Amino acid sequence: MSADGTVLLHEGIVMKERYIEYLRNKGFTSLFVGEPQIQEIIALEEDFYGSKYKKEAIGAARDAINHFSVGKGVNLNKVKSLVSEWINQLGEKPENMMNLLDIRRKKGYMFSHAVNTCILSIMTGIAMGYDSKQLDELGLAAILHDVGKIKFPKNIARQFPGYLTRREKEEYKRHPFYSLEILRRNQTVSANVLNACFQHHERWNGSGYPMGLKGDSISEYAQIISIADVYERLIVGMPHRLPTPVYYAAAILSKAAGEYFNPVIVGKFNQSVAIYPIGKTVRLNNQQSGVILGVDLKNKTTPVVRITSSQDGQDIDRIVELDLMKTPELFIVDFEELTPSYSQVRADQAYVSHTKE
Repeated sequence: MSADGTVLLHEGIVMKERYIEYLRNKGFTSLFVGEPQIQEIIALEEDFYGSKYKKEAIGAARDAINHFSVGKGVNLNKVKSLVSEWINQLGEKPENMMNLLDIRRKKGYMFSHAVNTCILSIMTGIAMGYDSKQLDELGLAAILHDVGKIKFPKNIARQFPGYLTRREKEEYKRHPFYSLEILRRNQTVSANVLNACFQHHERWNGSGYPMGLKGDSISEYAQIISIADVYERLIVGMPHRLPTPVYYAAAILSKAAGEYFNPVIVGKFNQSVAIYPIGKTVRLNNQQSGVILGVDLKNKTTPVVRITSSQDGQDIDRIVELDLMKTPELFIVDFEELTPSYSQVRADQAYVSHTKE
């Protein structure tokens, strides 16, 4: 199934080359067949990340933003309710976060991006020890951070502008002002939320916009949202740029720490995401290959791996599962997939500065 609940392959289907090509075109790089043996590690709350719940969340974001665009004012009751529910769910079961990493670009990306950025921000806030009031404010700001884009003409409002003129780029950079203008109409939106939405494109070294703020003069909420925003866009990809694998995206954020982002917050963010996502194929130091089955939230560099091929590259016909935390002599050395080219990684690093977006 895709992240939005669409069935891509039915149970019992005979795999053919055209199905594999179909999955490749959908952006999938690996396929796991079978029932994982370690259910307690990878169990997810179906009601939390099921397709129905995800669509409800995206629908709430869409309704809230559409209300702004038709001049109906700011009705945030449903959005606030959803944010509170995410906070409760993620606080009680942070492992639910892992399923977020299987997100794909789709028609309603503006709204799914808002939802995903919100959840990533909440997880970071939890890692930073935020109280319930702080998490509520952070989550609301994260889901509304791009609301000002509704004032753009269609050629600029596209979520992935392939090319903008110099004048259009300047207009694009005004969306924080538009967000501030829209959100100030609702007196229940706190100054903390307003500042976070207005400042989420500011950068730690002062190279961001719209005010060129730097360091701790930037709202801490905005610092969190900016990291979540860039990370989510990296791993989803765009028409002019392929999706970045999550481990490369995490590495790009770490490299940008201290320059574009607060290094302390980047560290907390990386604690909140799975560097080794479930279903990825990896190679161990003994040359065996395997599939990630689960990740311990406290030890994300030592996942559980199902071995799929022996040291000489031959497929194995029995189930072998290794908990790398219990086998310290074995560790992951690489991912078994095409490595992004040097130019692709440089493009990803350049993207962090938002020269285009």
